[in-house]
Parts: sequence; C-alpha cells; structure tokens
Amino acid sequence: MPLLPDQLDDFVNLTLDNFKKRKWVDLSLDLQHHIFASKFLKGKAADPEKGGVQLNWKVQTTNTGTAKFSELYSVDVTSVKDLTTEAKQQWTKSTVNFSYDVDEDVFQSDRETIIREVEVREHSMYNDWFELMEEALWTAPTSDSQSPRKPSGIPFWIQPGTGSGGFVGGDPSGFSNGAGGIKVADVANWKNWAGQYTTASRDDLIAKIRKACEFTYFQAPKQFAELAGGKGDSDWMFFTTYDTLSELEKLLESRNDNLGADLSKYAGSVVIKGNPVVWVPYLQENTSNDPFYGVNLRVFKFFFRKGRKMLRHAPQQAARQHTVREVHMDTWGNFVCYNRRKLFVLNKAS
Repeated sequence: MPLLPDQLDDFVNLTLDNFKKRKWVDLSLDLQHHIFASKFLKGKAADPEKGGVQLNWKVQTTNTGTAKFSELYSVDVTSVKDLTTEAKQQWTKSTVNFSYDVDEDVFQSDRETIIREVEVREHSMYNDWFELMEEALWTAPTSDSQSPRKPSGIPFWIQPGTGSGGFVGGDPSGFSNGAGGIKVADVANWKNWAGQYTTASRDDLIAKIRKACEFTYFQAPKQFAELAGGKGDSDWMFFTTYDTLSELEKLLESRNDNLGADLSKYAGSVVIKGNPVVWVPYLQENTSNDPFYGVNLRVFKFFFRKGRKMLRHAPQQAARQHTVREVHMDTWGNFVCYNRRKLFVLNKAS
C-alpha cells in the first residue's frame, strides 16, 4: 500500500538520517577528486565551528622594541605600544537542495524503491555542494561588495608575482582594505611569497620551490612556537595542475632508471620535503599558467559557523505546489589565513 503524503515526508526524513552506501553508478561528477572534501572537512585544515557575526583574529605586527644590552646602574627605558592589529573575515552562505513530488510514480512504489530514489537525490545534492565548494577553494571573490558574497579561496590569500621569488604578493584586487582587512601598505609582512618559473626542471621550478619553502618557514623559539601561527612544525601541501605534476614525475623517472615493468612507477609519488604534490582537477581545467601552490595547513583553514555546518532541513512543502516537497541544506563558513607569509605560489611565465 502506498504511503500517504504525511507518512511519505516522515519516511523520506528517516531515510535521509540513515543514508547508506550508494548502490548505483555515479557519472555526474566533473572533477576527479575534491581537495575541499578531503582536507577541509576534517584534519589539520578543519577547525571547530565558530560563533559570532564575523571571524576575527589577532595578528602581531611588531615587537615591544625594549630589548637592549645594559650595564650596572643603567636607566630603564620602557614603552607601551600597540603590538597587534585585528584581522577579520565575513561569513558566506551556500545552499543546495533536492525536491520530489509525492505523486511521482516512484513514490507510489514499495519502500525499498523509495529509499533508493531518495538516496540518489540526496547524493546528487551533496555532489552539487562539494563541487561548488571545490570551485570556491580555487577561486577568489571579485570584490568586497560582491553579492552574494563568496568564500575567499586560495587565490584570494595567495597573490601572484613576477621574478624569481620574493614576498611580493599584495592586496587582492577589488578589496581596498586588503586580505582579512589588513593592507600590505600598513603591514608589509602581510605579503605572501610569489614568483614565476619557466620549466619544471631541477634548476628552475624545483629550485624555486625549495627556496620558497625555506623563506616561508618562520619558526619562533620552541617554547613560544604557537604564537607564530603554528607549533614549530610545518604542515605543507603542494597543489598544481596535472601537466606540471606529470613533468615532475618525468623528472623523477629520469633520475632513476630502475623502473622494471612498471611504466608508471612514480605516478602519484612526487613529494617535496616529505610532503605530497597533488594535482587539482579544477586548476587543470580552469588555469592557463600552471600554478604551483604551497599551502601550510596550520595557518590556512576553513571555519564553519556554529550550528550551520551542512545543516540539512526536513522536507517542507514548496510554495504554491502543495504536492511538492523540498529538502534544503545550508552552510555558513569561510576560509581564513592566519599568516600569509607561510604561503606561496609560483606561476609559469607566459
């Protein structure tokens, strides 16, 4: 016997709460893998949910300036000055949904058929959202007045530069107050490292990556390491296009002729300073300058607003469609960088 509309809504909601492993072939995805889903929902790049009307954090911009050598009966000189500035980031909202009509044939079937259909539609909803957030991770909003407001992804915090490399990554375009509300004209050390390369060779890209890693590794004295935006240890991940990673794999193969029968022995095995180099499908399809990003996951994170992390609502009746039900999922959050000097990008020169 088919379920009545009210019974169907309750049954759909129960099915959503007990979502099982899919038993169908999914051909819907445009991207082979998703960095946001694998790194920013859990692990080092995911922080606990935060409350408040916006994200705020303190950035130390100077020291007391009172350290000196002295001698017997030296006169003390003291001073009090503002050592920090406040960085801030606005929340952004994303939403996704799926719907169904209680009179659809599939919802007049047996319960197992209904379960399978609901699971497919919810799975599709999550696919949509994760692909949206993956795009957000690798793009920058156009201005501080953009509506709707979009998350500040990696290219927002890590600005490009020319030359062999240096702290030249300035304010993002369209944001007169700078990234996180701090202008590099006011705080010179708020710049990220950036440069260009010509070839993915040992003497060009590899050498510049090594230099970038060394120059962006700021380490405070051990006992105070947490004050420097980390805990003394660097947690790098390197992101680039498939084309660049392929060139690095070829370079690795050329330095080791012991391939045996495995013609792809070093596929997926490129590491720098013990950290993996990962190709990003979105970068491969949407960039022309083969960027190579160095991201320290201790200082670059995604925050969810408290109580608004992938919040899925129960089915509700659609406006002016009394047999149609909608299931919405809302998320509030944004990316935050505590210390831009610990991030870098190298773009291929045109």
